[in-house]
Amino acid sequence: MAEMQGLMERLERAVGRLELLSAGSHRPPGDCGEVNGVNGGVAPSVEAFDKLMNSMVAEFLKKSRILAGDVETHAEMVHSAFQAQRAFLLMASQYQQPQEVRVYPENRECPAELAV
Repeated sequence: MAEMQGLMERLERAVGRLELLSAGSHRPPGDCGEVNGVNGGVAPSVEAFDKLMNSMVAEFLKKSRILAGDVETHAEMVHSAFQAQRAFLLMASQYQQPQEVRVYPENRECPAELAV
């Protein structure tokens, strides 16, 4: 039982941090500002993730709350994980993909397959 209490406390702290991050952004719901330098709302990956959250995950949470107990506790942990994943997707969608850079060895005796 003490282990479950510890898990619940960790979950509450994690949710609290996510809520602080969410509140600190001061953006309207669903708006992520500029996406890769273009202001066009939420990125397609975030939209797809939201559809998943609003369908299957929402249904899972609803049914888990009916069952209550450990099932409900587990469902809330899963929900927190999905919220963290959405926050990550939202942040990642705001940055461009890094440019591909070829790295050459410092050794002047370069194998033939690396020679350009």
